[in-house]
Amino acid sequence: MAIICRDYKLLFIQVPGTGCSSITDVLIEKFGGEELPKSDLLLAGSYKLVGIKHNTVSQLINFNLVTKKELNSYVKFATVRNPFDRLVTDYQRCTGRWWEEGLIEQLKDPNSPANRSGKINRKLYVRKFQREIKLARLEGFEKWLWRKIVLPQRFDKWVASEFKSYLKRNALCLTKDALKINIAYPYIEGVDEIIYHEHLERDFNRILKKVGINEFISIPHTNKTPDKIPYQDYYSLQARKFVEEELGKELAMFGYTFESVSTDAVPVSSSYY
Repeated sequence: MAIICRDYKLLFIQVPGTGCSSITDVLIEKFGGEELPKSDLLLAGSYKLVGIKHNTVSQLINFNLVTKKELNSYVKFATVRNPFDRLVTDYQRCTGRWWEEGLIEQLKDPNSPANRSGKINRKLYVRKFQREIKLARLEGFEKWLWRKIVLPQRFDKWVASEFKSYLKRNALCLTKDALKINIAYPYIEGVDEIIYHEHLERDFNRILKKVGINEFISIPHTNKTPDKIPYQDYYSLQARKFVEEELGKELAMFGYTFESVSTDAVPVSSSYY
């Protein structure tokens, strides 16, 4: 999902695990933000082209949810979080209560993806989630980390070679740099400004000033990951070195290290994609 505030010419791209729900709530409640899209954009009634949650600027443009001409005058922004920390959030949500409780809620909603295409689809959907939860719990954090960082690169390189025309038609780039940036900082392609999760309130108000809003806005902390302990405690020395070796360039891109967080946001160059 993206949030568009037409009166203020703002477009916010949601990135999971980075405080996006907190920003979304404020944009909708205080600045007339609208969900974009308001529901999943589907092909043949079941195949998801653009999801209601988490999509890129290019997807919104390519599927006519907003025009490139309109967005030229907008401030487009997204959130990033220290990849060491965000990866732990993903793991804890999968292995803890987050996914299980979320799946129960989805099954209650007749319009959710789980209930979109009949009983067979529902069973497959549930099995997919249950299989991922079980696997993550069995393999532990370090093996899960390897699977989430290394395997996507191998698979996406194959996809890039096999489906070049599809990727070009949908403006999807799977260069080596783009793949790793997407692992470290998903969905930020096409934005102008970055908000740091570690400085969420400060950076959000900086964005507001760009569009003439000088009122200081407090950001509530919503969607806190249950049972998550400090991210540093999940890492062995080996796991830490693995992430530093695999995502060293991407960590430096926004000034992140294992222990520290960045102090200043920087523009995102489209040359990375």
